[in-house]
Amino acid sequence: MPYAEALLQTRVLDKKCSQVVGIAIPHEKRVKRNATRLRLPLLIAALLCFQSVYPQHTRTFSPRKVQVRFVHSPYADYLFYLLYRNTNDFSSVAQAVPLDAIPTAGGPISLSEVVASSKIKDYRNIYPLLKDYRKPTGLVIFKPMPKILGYGKTLPSYESLISIVRQGESSYPKFLELWEKEVAPQEQKSIEAWQKQNAQCVPLERLQELERVRFPFPSLDVGAIAFHFSGSNNTSPTGVYTRLFDKPNLAFTLGHEATHLIVNKYVGYNWTRHPRAAEAIDAVKKLGGNDFDIEESLCLFMQVTLPQECGDTSKAARVSSQLNDV
Repeated sequence: MPYAEALLQTRVLDKKCSQVVGIAIPHEKRVKRNATRLRLPLLIAALLCFQSVYPQHTRTFSPRKVQVRFVHSPYADYLFYLLYRNTNDFSSVAQAVPLDAIPTAGGPISLSEVVASSKIKDYRNIYPLLKDYRKPTGLVIFKPMPKILGYGKTLPSYESLISIVRQGESSYPKFLELWEKEVAPQEQKSIEAWQKQNAQCVPLERLQELERVRFPFPSLDVGAIAFHFSGSNNTSPTGVYTRLFDKPNLAFTLGHEATHLIVNKYVGYNWTRHPRAAEAIDAVKKLGGNDFDIEESLCLFMQVTLPQECGDTSKAARVSSQLNDV
């Protein structure tokens, strides 16, 4: 069953539709989009909550048992710093490991996430992972299986990437010293909290039950990357990755990023095949948006719903409207 149909039918929409608008409307202080763009969340809320076109029915459902692995890596954090100079709460790295002479990469790519899941043990192991950027035909490659290369509109050239990584190699040991003292303990703290939350609620199974769609992969990496901009996901390796938060919340991360994987149009349950998807997409396009705006709204909805289903009743559960491009 296509994801959109399953989501329209599941009981969670009936119970939580009153919250959707509050979840999806961007925080006014960070909004830079035009007025018509701001109406998109309201449209999506209406589509999700009120346009159920199929009669609801009860059917048995068994979620997939997914092997979840928690990962972190100094190389992944370093690449976020090296490629983009992002530091988040670890601004001291700019003085300890200055990289002013090295250019940045521009748009975000998946190299850091791939490195986190690869669990590499040597800086030199990064170079073979750059081969996918040598002659890409787009943001996604399809062999041996679909893999996201970048999250922006374009990819940096292979030549620029290999040059940046080479120039950054000599500074990595100094970064590693700082990472082991200041960053690793914080990432490990988040991972330990996630492990407890996973044992208590098994949020990935709960997510499948809510959406009435099985997760399309047998395993999933959950990566703690302190220098990450916000969050991301990839299909190969299969993983979701997030920056650190004061209160680690595994369900919050999985609700958003794992939903992206569930509806991935290449290997997941492609919601655009829903009988009324074309109608919804056309309505969004008339307001200046696209089909990804609909998918993102679904993910924002589950980002808040899943923690609530796992017992989070605090007001902090509704923070998606305050995040920048989650």
